[in-house]
Amino acid sequence: MIRLATKEDIKSIKTIENRCFSDFWTEKMLLESLDNGCIMVVIDLGEKIAGYAGIYPSGDITNIAVLPEYRGLGYGKILVAEIIKQAQFNNIERIFLEVRSSNNIAIKLYEKCGFKLISCRKRYYKDGEDALIYAFGGV
Repeated sequence: MIRLATKEDIKSIKTIENRCFSDFWTEKMLLESLDNGCIMVVIDLGEKIAGYAGIYPSGDITNIAVLPEYRGLGYGKILVAEIIKQAQFNNIERIFLEVRSSNNIAIKLYEKCGFKLISCRKRYYKDGEDALIYAFGGV
């Protein structure tokens, strides 16, 4: 069900990006991230990739996303837990992520998983919304 992503998964990951984010990553950006050491994991349902997450060796999470039709099934929590596991396996001591201040569902998930709010970036997103900065480990 959950596994490391490969280059063959990039088209599916791009579809998830397009459906989940207004400011999404391009296929080229995703491939370059993978080539530059980004650890990506996917929820593989066999016939479809339902979600994905990525983390750089620096500890910065790229994105965590689940297709709308698969939300509410616990896949987000599985992805966050796997990212934490991958970080520990790769000796990443502290994990960081940014989340839109209006994304209450994601915020609740991150806090349940042990992330702590450490900062706010005012008007971070292109539409002017603030980003909340969360960290896990070493806080």
